[in-house]
Amino acid sequence: MKLLAAVLVGLVRGQSPMDLGCMLQNCKVVALKAFVNPTFIKNSICETGCTKVYDTDMTPEKLEYQNCTTSCAVSYESDAGNDFLACMMNNNCVSFPPIPGSCPYKKEHIQPGTNLKSLAGEFWQHRGKNALWDCYDCQHIHSMFESNDTEFCAQTIFPETGPVKAPCWSYTYSYDLYLVDKVGGGTRTFQQTWQLPGDVPDGNPIDIYYIYMGSWHNETWYILEESDNYTILGDCSYMMDWIDVGSILWVRPGHVLTDAENAQIKSVYKDKMGWEYETFCHDKHEGTCRLEPGKEVKKGRPQVFRSLSFEQLTSAQNYIQMADMATV
Repeated sequence: MKLLAAVLVGLVRGQSPMDLGCMLQNCKVVALKAFVNPTFIKNSICETGCTKVYDTDMTPEKLEYQNCTTSCAVSYESDAGNDFLACMMNNNCVSFPPIPGSCPYKKEHIQPGTNLKSLAGEFWQHRGKNALWDCYDCQHIHSMFESNDTEFCAQTIFPETGPVKAPCWSYTYSYDLYLVDKVGGGTRTFQQTWQLPGDVPDGNPIDIYYIYMGSWHNETWYILEESDNYTILGDCSYMMDWIDVGSILWVRPGHVLTDAENAQIKSVYKDKMGWEYETFCHDKHEGTCRLEPGKEVKKGRPQVFRSLSFEQLTSAQNYIQMADMATV
């Protein structure tokens, strides 16, 4: 629900990131449905509590702010809110407070001869670079296989080239997102299936597009290294003026990385990117995660960076209680 967060930040600052004329012309019906939806109202109030974080958040890529808004969005997701967001973005009726940055990856960082086949099958994430998006627990590629189903592949439409053509890659993944305390805290497993292009030449960056909680995103993936047991993926994620940089170490189920493999992974990151592998987070993975999406499990508060965002969310709880009373 980054759209709503952007709107609220703008309103707090006395700016208007939302083009009301554009909304009335293109999204009036879905807007009305969203504005009377109790869950959407609760999400709006929850994300209002995140707006103060934007200016004070000094983390790279405003990660505390993004975690705050994402926790609200997954806790109070609704079809009405997603439809409103999609309409506003598709019709360019909204602008976003910038999260500036640049993508550090280059074509020469890619291992020659690699493509999306490097991620075929099943993987669990063991380590991640981005302190938010790569550090959610239980990141899991359930399956990745080539599909010749033309209708399935065409469900994703690239703005430059149109519908994804068959054969494409069917990519099903999940990870655990944090819920706000008002709905019980803990986490919820979030799962999606994407249609990824099957015609990218070996050794090239891989552009992908997808819908995430109603908002349109695109990413560029870079296969830094593959082996029989693991794949190192670099990625840059874009949404309008928002840029996130990450890298994931995907490991085959049942495999325990050896000292030699960890040393090789460390050298790849150091030699290609100048990054210290030891600073990457460790994610819960195989054997410690539930496998069925949608089930909620209460956990202790997340540690270090992620615990901060929950503290920041507490300021919104009184407003959420007001919304509960107003929408009964």
